[in-house]
Amino acid sequence: MSNNNSIDKGIANVTSLGWKVQKRALTMTKRYDYSSYDDMRDFLDELQDLSEKEDYYPDLTFSRVHVNVSIKSRDEEKFTDVDFSFAAQVDALGKDSITVVEGEKNG
Repeated sequence: MSNNNSIDKGIANVTSLGWKVQKRALTMTKRYDYSSYDDMRDFLDELQDLSEKEDYYPDLTFSRVHVNVSIKSRDEEKFTDVDFSFAAQVDALGKDSITVVEGEKNG
């Protein structure tokens, strides 16, 4: 029961950071928008370094000024603290992204 509590808290935390959580396929996704290609590339370079350090490689799709990051749980049955920790670390790298809400850009 406490393990489910930990998972629920982890989901609540990453959701508060803007991650979308899918319980089927156990995936967390988030889009990071940038004002320039160079800013987006800096994020990708930092994410590459983090992925190599943590040995955790998310799925990425990107265009000139945005990156979609998808983190699949390493456990096929539930999210783990490792998944939530990696999402928080990715979010820290993306701190300079532009938040897009319903078509509006906020800095």
